[in-house]
Amino acid sequence: MTVDSVVIVGAGQSGGRTAALLRQEGYEGAIVLIGAEPHAPYERPPLSKAVLKGEKEASHCFLYDDGFYAENRIDLMTGRRAVAIDPAAKSVRLDDGSDLPFGALVLATGGVVKRLPLTGADLKGIHVVRTLEDSAELGADLKPGAKVAVIGGGFIGLETAASARQMGCDVTVLEGAPRILGRSVPQEVADAVARLHTEHGVKIDLNVRIAGFSGNNGRVTAIEFQDGSAMPCDAVVIGIGIAPDVTLAEAAGIPCEDGILVNEFGATRVDGVYATGDCARAVNPHYGETIRLESWQNADMQARTVARSICGKPDAYAPVPWLWSDQYDWTLQTAGLPSKCDTVVTRGSFDEGGIVFFTIQNGVLTGVAGFGPVSMIAKDVKVAQMMMERGVTPDPAQLADPSLPLRKIMKAA
Repeated sequence: MTVDSVVIVGAGQSGGRTAALLRQEGYEGAIVLIGAEPHAPYERPPLSKAVLKGEKEASHCFLYDDGFYAENRIDLMTGRRAVAIDPAAKSVRLDDGSDLPFGALVLATGGVVKRLPLTGADLKGIHVVRTLEDSAELGADLKPGAKVAVIGGGFIGLETAASARQMGCDVTVLEGAPRILGRSVPQEVADAVARLHTEHGVKIDLNVRIAGFSGNNGRVTAIEFQDGSAMPCDAVVIGIGIAPDVTLAEAAGIPCEDGILVNEFGATRVDGVYATGDCARAVNPHYGETIRLESWQNADMQARTVARSICGKPDAYAPVPWLWSDQYDWTLQTAGLPSKCDTVVTRGSFDEGGIVFFTIQNGVLTGVAGFGPVSMIAKDVKVAQMMMERGVTPDPAQLADPSLPLRKIMKAA
């Protein structure tokens, strides 16, 4: 069936890529791309790293140059919000009250940054890192010697902590759980990451219970804890993750469950409606379950799946997930689902400048996490990803032996 128009709600990376890939796949109908931010689509990973530290201009994050959208007949509407969807009438209502008809609708609504509903949470100097404006505002507070508290020991919190430390700040990471990266990687990997931060002068406090924030003249000056103690600070970063933005989908009766539910082709259970990126929980044939992924890779690859589906070229999306996190001059790269494991096999060591962890569950290789300079770990992570794609689980003793090249082990297996 030919679709005469596509409306994409959400002009982040996945939404922008969907629009571009529709044209690459030969789609000739109208494309409207709606974004609440005043910017054209851009990539978010640099916001807590290069952009925050001033090493990269905001303009370097944009997916395409200024003329791309007009040249490709993509109607980019920035600073506009979709406020309702009528799947039966196949229309989207915008914030000015107008209705926009669609032949196919793509929801690329991304995620809503989580905040702390605590006393004093609205004080100046308390930041999140989700938009270009967020990164710029935080960067202005990261002055040498500033006391910075980062709440959250996940990827975004640790990346921001590393950047702040490199900018000369006195940094403390506050984590409510017994360890950092608790939902992402095994204890062994988290310990290595914690060691790197500690060696760079970052203090990590665990099992923290925050009661609220206090301030002076409208600006935060301290974090207050439930035990009655307080920690002075000049700036606070809340990095406790995002929640999938499913507001529009739920109101329209589109099934959601920690994300908008889609099949392996990116289609929701409502005819003509698709979802991609951080907001989508997709069936993954490789794992036989639904998975919601927050990563650059997923935003890019799932967009291709949706574009191909709309163009009548369905191609099931079954990735072995891959992501990276830059911290200081080291990188944490993971592939697969390293949090699912009963055995961890270690290759290399921290002191040797690069360490790779293989995770195994019930005798099956489920994930890999490489931590070190990119040149030390990237190849091993890639080969391990290929192993998982091919259903190969080598002998753990071989995986642990750095004298045996992984490619040779994979071929033998």
